[in-house]
Amino acid sequence: MQSLTEAILQTIQQHAEWAWFIVFLIAFLESLAIIGILVPGWVLLVGVGTMIGADVLDFAPIVISAYLGAIIGEYLSFYVGFHYHEKILAWKIVAKQQRLIERSKEFFEKHGAWGVFIGRFIGPVRAVIPLVAGISEMPKRTFMWVNLSSGLIWAPFYLLPGILVGAAFELDQDVAMTLLFLLAVIGCVLWMAVRQSKRVYRIHTRQEARNLSFAITNSLLSWGIFIVCVSLLIKSSYFDFLISILVLFSQRIL
Repeated sequence: MQSLTEAILQTIQQHAEWAWFIVFLIAFLESLAIIGILVPGWVLLVGVGTMIGADVLDFAPIVISAYLGAIIGEYLSFYVGFHYHEKILAWKIVAKQQRLIERSKEFFEKHGAWGVFIGRFIGPVRAVIPLVAGISEMPKRTFMWVNLSSGLIWAPFYLLPGILVGAAFELDQDVAMTLLFLLAVIGCVLWMAVRQSKRVYRIHTRQEARNLSFAITNSLLSWGIFIVCVSLLIKSSYFDFLISILVLFSQRIL
């Protein structure tokens, strides 16, 4: 799979004039029910994003192609589910993903239209939610608006990380690698701080006073480490480099 991904990205780089069409196919295939599970769409679109950041590709045609491919793919998946209903669950290719179908069905029943919107951004569920929505006979007009609106966020969302990386590497690859490592560390600390805060809330709601003080201490410590890390980054030369990346980033997408 890795060699295939590298080959596709190399083809896009060598034939930039066809990039919009290849990106359309990537987004389309990733959005198809079941088939999308096998397509490394996120990795490919991040790779395409780095080419935009490095000024190899233009942002506008690529993001439009990704958007159109995604909404057409998801609508096709919805239509198949809406047309065949429960019969589709007996298809061999679908039956092999029964567990994923059940998870997606529970997710859709719990969240409804918002589940379709949010599901677009959640790993394997993304390739099944539209199908489940169709099987569940979600109103066509509702799905259409959810599909169109969520696609507007999804397309740039998948490209932007790559654009930032591409812009950073164009400025200074060595400094960019160090900065990415620092941002990854800060991101991990932030994730831990949020997790500890949620743990405090759960313990508080259960009224477990014995564990509450320990949880609060861990939460405060995590947030303290996060604030220190951010403060050190702001005071370092890497922060100026980050500002330069953001300036170049804005030039690439405008």
